[in-house]
Amino acid sequence: MKKFFLFFACASLFVMGAKAQDSKSLFNEAQKAYNAYFVKAQTGDLDDEAAANLQNSFNLYTQALACDTTYETNKDGTPKVDKKTGVQKYKTKVSGDIVKAFTNMINNNDFLRVGEYYRGKEDFHNAAIAYALSADLLQSKFAQEAPDNATLSEILFLQGFANFFDKNYKDCFINMVNAKELGYTSNNIDAYISDVPSMIVQDYVNANNYAAADEALDYMIAKVPSVSSLYSLKARVVEFENGFDAAIPAYETALAKDPNSAFTNYCLGYGYYGIVENAINNSNAMSDAAVAKEVAHLLDKPIEYLNKAITLNNNISSDMLEDAQKKLERLQLIKSFVK
Repeated sequence: MKKFFLFFACASLFVMGAKAQDSKSLFNEAQKAYNAYFVKAQTGDLDDEAAANLQNSFNLYTQALACDTTYETNKDGTPKVDKKTGVQKYKTKVSGDIVKAFTNMINNNDFLRVGEYYRGKEDFHNAAIAYALSADLLQSKFAQEAPDNATLSEILFLQGFANFFDKNYKDCFINMVNAKELGYTSNNIDAYISDVPSMIVQDYVNANNYAAADEALDYMIAKVPSVSSLYSLKARVVEFENGFDAAIPAYETALAKDPNSAFTNYCLGYGYYGIVENAINNSNAMSDAAVAKEVAHLLDKPIEYLNKAITLNNNISSDMLEDAQKKLERLQLIKSFVK
């Protein structure tokens, strides 16, 4: 899972954004913005202005922290090194106070509170941003202790929920998976995890945008590589674009990731069944027995995969299960004609 860190480096972006103000001035501005937020938060009068003040204070504290460290040099310009530690000497003005400010934000659940505010007014884009900062701060070095899984998983679920209604489906899926891995099981989270990737892929496939479908899957795999169903969907995209034969290696990769996936077994069984049907349709044999003999060497794979899909029955729809059963019955009937 992504961790959140702030670095003691004065990046040019921060300097430009701060209009060359020093860390002390930035810190004072951050304090002023935070206090304006806090007054309304304490009285239960949160509004857009207060929420914006919290975000602004966070940004200013971050900029101040990044520019607060001044490294010391000797008269000749070489680094002045601490003889005991071997580390270059440096001075700070407000870093300690900024660390306390971030810790205070964590202890007060400020960004969680703002996330709830935005969710309540159905501003899901800003809600997702606030929940993300809440989760990141909880996992940062500014937290006094590691967050408990129950708290963090709920925030990640809320972030994923906001992502969904903000139509940021890729991050919705990633946050839902992370929440589930930390133990979150409420609010139909399994449906989000199972349905969202398929929904993303289907939308792109419907638009014949296979590259975008593949890119989305690669993004999700990079973030949560443990989810084996993503590899099956990658194979599915290859099949939609280039046919089943081209997709076989990708399906085999998916099956290696999770041999007990009913969906992958179903897809392979379905594809190999199509090969049998094509062979039957192209046959010039004059009897059922003769046709069966021609396709006999093609029967074992679809029977194996469809039978396993039916036996597993763990991540396929009732329609897929019924289809697998019908196809398996037909294959077994064809096989019965083979002498």
